Amino acid sequence: MSNLDDWQRLSVRDGRRKPATLSEGFSPAATRGLVHWLEGELGYRTAGRGFDFDGLIFSVALVCDIELDPEQTWEVSLLEQLLNPAAEDDELMLDVLDATLAKSVIHSHKTLHGLLRDAASVWTVTEDGRSLVRRVGRAAEVAYGDAVGVDDPASTELSEAWVAMYGTSPNYSDAWDHAIKAMEAVLVPVVAPNNPRATLGTVTAELEKGVKFVAFALGPVETLGAMTRLAWPNPDRHGGGQGRAPEEDEASGVVHLAVTVVQWVRNGVIAPQKSS
Repeated sequence: MSNLDDWQRLSVRDGRRKPATLSEGFSPAATRGLVHWLEGELGYRTAGRGFDFDGLIFSVALVCDIELDPEQTWEVSLLEQLLNPAAEDDELMLDVLDATLAKSVIHSHKTLHGLLRDAASVWTVTEDGRSLVRRVGRAAEVAYGDAVGVDDPASTELSEAWVAMYGTSPNYSDAWDHAIKAMEAVLVPVVAPNNPRATLGTVTAELEKGVKFVAFALGPVETLGAMTRLAWPNPDRHGGGQGRAPEEDEASGVVHLAVTVVQWVRNGVIAPQKSS
């Protein structure tokens, strides 16, 4: 049975229509679907659950800089005051969606994930359902999902790196920093287990020396050291005022390297050398 994520319109499958390309904005049909989801998440169809939905609406409005007027609710409800401007502005809609995910009490994020997928949006929902991120290739999404499937510090750092890289407010330097921390979380116990202050730089130096107590299933450990050297240090953290902000493609490469390294350690591709 095919995956619903791979479903295409019949007219596309039989060649009468070209496949939809991923879009930064939202069509009128997509906007109506997103407004419908927001209404449910913000209490329109879920009132009476004992939660202060007005407070939630005010909170989302505050972080999105949307002015609400309680004196006008006899004519326009608070929810309408929030959603009407979002429906007219794609960037504002993204902010409202992102803020609602972060503050939600309903947690129907899987429904939003499907709506964004079906709308061919470049945006999707994070694995934890708490924010939006930019969609990447299917293989990269699967690799990331596998890498954060374990509840440990490496997964936490990878999640932070992913959101900083692909979220609605990207910060490439932060993405790089968290990617480094994710690699440190899995590599330090293998490469420098007796050094509680070890960094990725420490790990890289050890690997470049060709240490004998680390096994790398894909080749010499020096090769692994050459790879981690690409991530150390974050160019934004150079001393002496010589730092520079990372470029998007650089930071993306480091984040995906971190995903790979975390998977390699968990799968035994990188491991302590077995005694002969």
